[in-house]
Amino acid sequence: IPLERQREIVAAIRACQKDGVTVPWFDLTLRFRLLQSDMEQMVALDDDRLQKRRELSARVTQLADQAFDPQRGRCDWDSVVKKLDMPLMECLGRFDASLSSVPVRSLPKFVDWLPDDFTLLKEFVQQFPGTLTADDQRLVSAFMNVNQADCAMAYNMCIRPRMTTELFELMASYREKGMPWRDIYQQIPVFASVQTLRCAYSRFKAKVSSGPKPATSRARWTDAETARGITVADMERVKALVDEYGQDWTQVGQAMYATPERARQIWDRYQQHSKATKGWSSRELDILQECIRDGIGSAEASRRIDTKSRAACQSKMREMKLADSTEEATVNKSYWTSDDEAQLLHLVTPYDPHAIDWTTIAGDLGRAVNACRHKYRQLRKQRKPKLAAEHADAVSHAVKKQYTQHQSMDWAQVSESVGLSERECLEANQFGDGKARWIYDPDTFSWDMANRMTKFIKTNYPRPLPVNYTAVSNYMWIEPDDCFKMASLLRGEMTWTKDVLAKAVELRGQGMMYKDIARQLSPNLTAEKVSYAYRRHTKPIQHVPLSAEVKQQIRALVDRHAEQLPYLELPSLIQGALPNADKAQLYDLAMLRRS
Repeated sequence: IPLERQREIVAAIRACQKDGVTVPWFDLTLRFRLLQSDMEQMVALDDDRLQKRRELSARVTQLADQAFDPQRGRCDWDSVVKKLDMPLMECLGRFDASLSSVPVRSLPKFVDWLPDDFTLLKEFVQQFPGTLTADDQRLVSAFMNVNQADCAMAYNMCIRPRMTTELFELMASYREKGMPWRDIYQQIPVFASVQTLRCAYSRFKAKVSSGPKPATSRARWTDAETARGITVADMERVKALVDEYGQDWTQVGQAMYATPERARQIWDRYQQHSKATKGWSSRELDILQECIRDGIGSAEASRRIDTKSRAACQSKMREMKLADSTEEATVNKSYWTSDDEAQLLHLVTPYDPHAIDWTTIAGDLGRAVNACRHKYRQLRKQRKPKLAAEHADAVSHAVKKQYTQHQSMDWAQVSESVGLSERECLEANQFGDGKARWIYDPDTFSWDMANRMTKFIKTNYPRPLPVNYTAVSNYMWIEPDDCFKMASLLRGEMTWTKDVLAKAVELRGQGMMYKDIARQLSPNLTAEKVSYAYRRHTKPIQHVPLSAEVKQQIRALVDRHAEQLPYLELPSLIQGALPNADKAQLYDLAMLRRS
């Protein structure tokens, strides 16, 4: 009897037992066409299976309680796996929280999570493809010994990092203590990089410092208000009503069939219109200059000046910006001397690399902002090779010494001994004895090291920075050419060797789709490239050489019709006259003869 059939029979019997009804063996016998003894035997076997499952669940729960670590707040599942000789996921699935004596932790806020717990959660969740299901969340909760709701909150923070008030306050306290950003990132490993963490903190700080938005009126505008703008007639009418009712905007608005806010707005426009003056005083120009510097619009500038309309302020501000750009074009554009370059580096040194005040520096140097920024980038690029060349011997000696003693590399120790950053040490090192080869084999290749290399490149050389494969080779301790080939492979640039093509043909013969073959050969390889290579390999294009007689006929047809027909129509004409010849060669020969 098939297994599915047995399950159906047992489920029908269990349903009767659950409802407290006598099992209708006669009806079940007619329904499934089996003897009562056979069905009773199936139920007995199912009872044994359930009993063994409960015993195994109790055994797993007991071992998990014994392996509980109070300091970490969770169980040591590695020891449980070793004792039972079972996969981790199966042990977690057999774990019964109702039988466990270990208290489940409650971490409702992200700041309650320790960095080690969050890092462990991210590594564990990567084993589940796609979105976590309810069963997956139960396994994660058992592994972390945290409520499912709290695990779901932390998981959402993993896939969609965002700055919250609790995180911001925690980071602000770290900054007040003088903690560097890299150490803060290690304490809060939720964002992709240190730069992302700083950017999120700065944006949230600007949002908090700006304060809540001012309350605005939610009254609907009437048709009379939205049908037109503020005209001179509106201002004269509101002047007469103000003379009659005073600044009681409710009565003025009712008399004008408008809201009180609209009536007040017209009155403000009238006062501004009545105060309007001709020409621009020095005070007004200074206010406009401050608004341009602070990024304030023309409407706010008009309100501050109080004697000019918004349109007048907008026109004058545009004129002043144009004058500033023209004045910037007339600044010093001579060649940069060594003294100018040294002064530029001296002025940039006090600033944070991500918050350089180029306007002040450009004013001190008497040059344009873009010119100073561009020159600093050039100097920084030139400074790196010089720095690497100056310390290459010291770095290589330190690397050789450590590799000879330990047969492994600790770049943090090399950085500390030389006095450079880890990235500069990786770029400057020239010692390469003992580096391994990295040859791609579709049958035995593992993507763990390739993913590690991708993570290193994204962290240290984000776009648009060019990748330094010398540093990548030193970090992976693999030959540079192999690192470059593997990076190309990760980008989906596959070299179709005989072994790779044989593997693709083998997988295709097993009924696998092109997209699945592409995913197995390389993470970023597309199904279109696999399909094209497979078809070219299995069905190679074979051209039959054209005979001398056919070539002579083609020349005659081209010479006869070349002056009468467009050259794009010549291949169609020749293909009609010679239907049995190879079309590709006909086209090439016709185009060559036509040219």
